[in-house]
Amino acid sequence: MSDGGLFLRPIGVVRHGLSDDEVRNSSMGVDGIIEVFEEFADGLRNIDGFSHLILISLFNKVTREQRSVLVVRPRRLVKFGIRPEELPEVGVFATDSPHRPNPIGLSIVKLIGRDGRFLRVSGLDLFNGTPILDIKPYTPDRSVSVNDLRTPTWYSTLWRRIGGGVI
Repeated sequence: MSDGGLFLRPIGVVRHGLSDDEVRNSSMGVDGIIEVFEEFADGLRNIDGFSHLILISLFNKVTREQRSVLVVRPRRLVKFGIRPEELPEVGVFATDSPHRPNPIGLSIVKLIGRDGRFLRVSGLDLFNGTPILDIKPYTPDRSVSVNDLRTPTWYSTLWRRIGGGVI
């Protein structure tokens, strides 16, 4: 994939066989497989002991028009009972919307197991066939203490409405 002089080559692909709507409507993500291409299989050495992985992906279904969107409503909260008209309009960088100038995704998934170059994961929020650009282990030095986590008022208000607890 090349755009504007930048070249990124996928190292793998998401496999689960579910429809885009099934993934989109899943509140906790879906189970699936990350198929790492043979030429990158050695990069998985010693990944087995990690409980969670960070997946960097390319939102390959985002159109050029959608890449120009800079203000959105955080629609992920609709799955939890918030009506679309109740959602504030916010900048795309204040959300995890796939509609963004560079359609790159970041997902944290649970590593269930590994079979060679195939990683079984849960909590996947990516469509079947999504290209994977990179995989990183989720380690304690990457985590944020709940005591340090802060969100804007619009988000914490909606989060409490869906029963998400205090932030």
